Amino acid sequence: MDKSRHFEKSVPEDYVLVKHLNARNDKRQMVVYTLLSFPPFLIIVPVLIFVALYVNGYNILENLNIRFYISLLITFAAFIVYIVLHEITHGITYKIFTGAKLTFGMNLAVAFCGVPDIYVRKKASVISLLMPFLIFSAVFIGLTVGMWFISPLYGILAGALFSLHLGGCVGDLHWTFIYAAKFRRCDTLMRDTGPEQWLYIPKAEAEKYGIEYISENDSVNNGN
Repeated sequence: MDKSRHFEKSVPEDYVLVKHLNARNDKRQMVVYTLLSFPPFLIIVPVLIFVALYVNGYNILENLNIRFYISLLITFAAFIVYIVLHEITHGITYKIFTGAKLTFGMNLAVAFCGVPDIYVRKKASVISLLMPFLIFSAVFIGLTVGMWFISPLYGILAGALFSLHLGGCVGDLHWTFIYAAKFRRCDTLMRDTGPEQWLYIPKAEAEKYGIEYISENDSVNNGN
């Protein structure tokens, strides 16, 4: 497999920057991502509690015992592990396509595992974006159903993990939507350093499809 066809080591001269997201500077975008991460939890968990109460006769308020709090701590620990595995899944997918050296990082704003020193083409980028969503959605749905047969409590907590996973995929799904809606006809290159993403397309395509492009200096200074 010729992995070089999935990336460039530098931006070709005829490419222009059309989108730049900086998680450290673009507070509005981060607020939007945060708000969009809540609905899965606010829908899935109450539905599971309702089903547990009215189908299984399990009232979670009547079972706030030591087992519940231990299970809650385990769920929290599992979520931390999931964050790492989510990012590693991104990284492994990038590695499969590009063969490039992976970089892993985590701070209060973002966790990251990827190939920040190269510019990745659309196919590899989109599959890498979607892979954690696809894999862990299947894992958590199966876990929720399986745990439910052991105890509705475990099913609810597994469902909470599923909802947190969906909320954590908001950024990945947003970028996938950007590819599909605005740049589906374009030969894109993406550089992703974790906190920041840059998207480039050929200048001729930007002019053909009426896509506005920005200079690197404006992007850095304004955090666009």
